[in-house]
Amino acid sequence: MQARHYFDKISRWSVTLVGYGILLAFAFIFLFLIWQVWPLFQAGSISPVASPDTEPEWHSLYQADTGQQAELHLDNGLQERVVLQRDGAIRWYLQQDESWQLQLRDQLTMAPLSDAVLLPGSRTLLLADGSAQVQSWFRLHQQLIARPGISVSDTPLLALIPVSSSSFFSLHPGLLQLHQVDSARLLAELRLPSDRLQHLQLSDDRQWLRLDWQSGTSNWYQIQWQHPSVSFTQLWLPVHYEGRREPAYVWQTAAAADDASPKLSLVPLTIGTLKAAWYAMLFATPLAILAAVYTACYLPERWRYRVKASMEMLESMPTVILGFIAAFLLAPWLEQQLLLFFMLLLLVPSLVLLSSAVWYCWRQQRQQQAEQPGWFVLLIPLLLAVWLAYIGTPWLEQWWFDGSLLLWLGERGIDYQQRNALIIGMAMGLAVIPSIFSLTEDVVSQVPPSLAQGVLALGASRWQALSSMVLPVAAPGILAAVLLGLGRALGETMILIMATGNTPLLGFDPFTGMRSLTASLSLEMPEAAVSSSHFKVLLLAALLLLVLTFFINTLVSVLRQRIRQRYQQL
Repeated sequence: MQARHYFDKISRWSVTLVGYGILLAFAFIFLFLIWQVWPLFQAGSISPVASPDTEPEWHSLYQADTGQQAELHLDNGLQERVVLQRDGAIRWYLQQDESWQLQLRDQLTMAPLSDAVLLPGSRTLLLADGSAQVQSWFRLHQQLIARPGISVSDTPLLALIPVSSSSFFSLHPGLLQLHQVDSARLLAELRLPSDRLQHLQLSDDRQWLRLDWQSGTSNWYQIQWQHPSVSFTQLWLPVHYEGRREPAYVWQTAAAADDASPKLSLVPLTIGTLKAAWYAMLFATPLAILAAVYTACYLPERWRYRVKASMEMLESMPTVILGFIAAFLLAPWLEQQLLLFFMLLLLVPSLVLLSSAVWYCWRQQRQQQAEQPGWFVLLIPLLLAVWLAYIGTPWLEQWWFDGSLLLWLGERGIDYQQRNALIIGMAMGLAVIPSIFSLTEDVVSQVPPSLAQGVLALGASRWQALSSMVLPVAAPGILAAVLLGLGRALGETMILIMATGNTPLLGFDPFTGMRSLTASLSLEMPEAAVSSSHFKVLLLAALLLLVLTFFINTLVSVLRQRIRQRYQQL
């Protein structure tokens, strides 16, 4: 007995230590992700330092002018030149076959021009007219597109100094500011002495800054701007990028580099994740709940355990198999038989419900408790619906949709992609159904039989007892099962990689593809450079998924605890 007592105590301690270890591991992962993504939101800085140990390669960006020119000649290094006059008249040239061809001519409405720059490696033109805002334009084919203005200091502007294709300096009396063009935000600023700036040089790696003054002295500064193009605006709000007519949410990792203009909006990935989960739950929730209720309340005892065991086997199926089936079998079939799919989706439940209503009315008219029909009776409306769908689909498609539903949709601006949300809904729905079914069946089975027996004793039918007593009591548990399935859908990866186009699109259109957070993590994390903006944003996506799934699982645990307390009171 004493040995058994010590064994029980050691077992309790072991379980307690394992539980605390899991909590500590989760807390460690959470803190690690926060520590990794924190640099994304840190402001840049320009700090004075001594001269660098090794003299870097300097690139001259600014030299004090002796006078004001009547017109400005700007070059972006892409064989393009801009001639800009002080009154806003602009001519844009492109070099072709060793000659300069005029691309556009325009007149900008603005105050007298004080300074202008053409950012290197881009077609973005920045104009300053003495106000506290720098205007931003870019050339798109033969048209100038205006972008949101960039706020600068309200002190007089001395010069605009281009740094990269997406950043520039604004020089003011006693102040130097570093701005980012796409997000229109201030990255860093530096207070300058009263001496006049004569020369500004930047190292090739854009980490060192050298300022030469009119008095003959020079100062060196270190620029810290690890992720200048990542901000809350670019992650969650529409941004007007160069080359686009309107602001948009863009996820484009081809330009995910600190010296270019990365487009790392998390909105398309978040919408894709929610879109996939929505269609999966729309497909899985009614089927899983109805199947679980039927299994728990109507199915004979000898069949109940077999069905539940089969569903648990389906839950253990690798999702890569479901992804393969969806991508290479279901997607081509649905593309060829789209109208047949909708006909089956409409006719099968309609005829089954209609036959059930006819059976109920016939039994009411007979005023007797007729025996429940066997399962084979349900095959009659099911087979009839399938037969009507196969017979009526070619005729309906020829008469109503001019022979092709896909062409009919295309003429109305609806783009049908082979791997779309419908495929994901069915494939991920099959992966989610076992989780919802298992928990729902357990909850419904655990409702005290005395409650249903009391309602039956008052003269209610089995369905009335189920709908008025059993399901309301089990509703929190069913909600917990749905949330558990939602957590499974949000974290699914393999099906989304194989059965979607992996295109970061917005909207909940069922005929288009998507790209989820989990798919981006699994596909792009091995290729992202460590500590780059792309890498950090992917870690931020992982943190977002972790918080979301933790919240859902915590809510499920709370609901389970309340269900357990409610059953104990009953």
